[in-house]
Amino acid sequence: MANEKLNDYIKKCIELGKQREEITNNLLGVGWSKEDIDASFSAVKEEASVPEVPTKEVAFKEPIDDFSNSLNNEINSIQEESNNLNENLKQEKSSINMRRKEVFKEERIIDDSEENNSKKIITPIVVIVVVLLIFSIAFAFIQKIGPFSSLEAEPEIVQEDENVLPPEEEVVEEPVVVVTWNCGEELIDERDGKSYPTVLIGSQCWMTKNLNYITGNSSCYNDDVENCEEHGLLYDWNTAVTACPSGWSLPSDNDFKILERYLGMEEEKIDVTGWREVSPNAQGTLELLNITLSGSRDISGEFKYKGEYANLWLSDSVDDLYSARSFRAKDSNIYKGNISGEYGYSVRCVIPY
Repeated sequence: MANEKLNDYIKKCIELGKQREEITNNLLGVGWSKEDIDASFSAVKEEASVPEVPTKEVAFKEPIDDFSNSLNNEINSIQEESNNLNENLKQEKSSINMRRKEVFKEERIIDDSEENNSKKIITPIVVIVVVLLIFSIAFAFIQKIGPFSSLEAEPEIVQEDENVLPPEEEVVEEPVVVVTWNCGEELIDERDGKSYPTVLIGSQCWMTKNLNYITGNSSCYNDDVENCEEHGLLYDWNTAVTACPSGWSLPSDNDFKILERYLGMEEEKIDVTGWREVSPNAQGTLELLNITLSGSRDISGEFKYKGEYANLWLSDSVDDLYSARSFRAKDSNIYKGNISGEYGYSVRCVIPY
């Protein structure tokens, strides 16, 4: 067993004259625990105290078995590695010190070189400055006492006339650029760059396309952008009344009456509420206005009547209701009435012309 081998090793070491401390350190270095070492020393000590029984003397070589040899070899190997590490450490420290000396020497040489270069640059500059300063002083002195000093003329003093007014600056007025636009040409909405064709009907210029400017409570029919391209947006009245481009506005009831008279509507029908007939030639004028059956959005938000009806907001209000005109697919009649401002109707803008 291992303990017996340890006992044999300790005995052999004692016979060779080694001290307990040395034996213990060697065994600890190769992995034996302190408890096992102390137990083996105690066992060896007890065996030594038992009287020896005379036996026949037997000749034998140095009693060191394989375990002792292996243990000694491991100890020697560890000591050799330790010595090698110490030697390498000394060599590394020596190399680092030599390198530090070389770096310090190089830095010193660079510093001396830079200092010399600085001196070479600064010295001629100082000399030049001193020479220029001396030359300036000498030149000023010569001018003061030289032959040309008496020829200098005293400056003429001009007395200003307090009554003379300074000339007025000429004001150049910038030319006024007048942008001309004629009804019948396309109108470009500066807010979003969209264009709208126009038509002159009587004394009014009308857009011939529903407004498609996104603002406030506005939406495309069925929230589909393609419907906006063809039919414009649907607005509640509060949004519609401020949606037109600058200079343009929602048509009032009177504006629409002018249009209806132009279409040939009889005077007694002008103020009637409901569907009213217009003259047979009205269909052609409505085609000029390009009325599209854009449908509407009701109070609940549901979209209805696209392809059947067109509804346009007017700027007038009656109590809590707001004026509107409507068109339908089956004839050219025009509906006049008032409705809640929460509905979504189309917008046509107009301008006097």
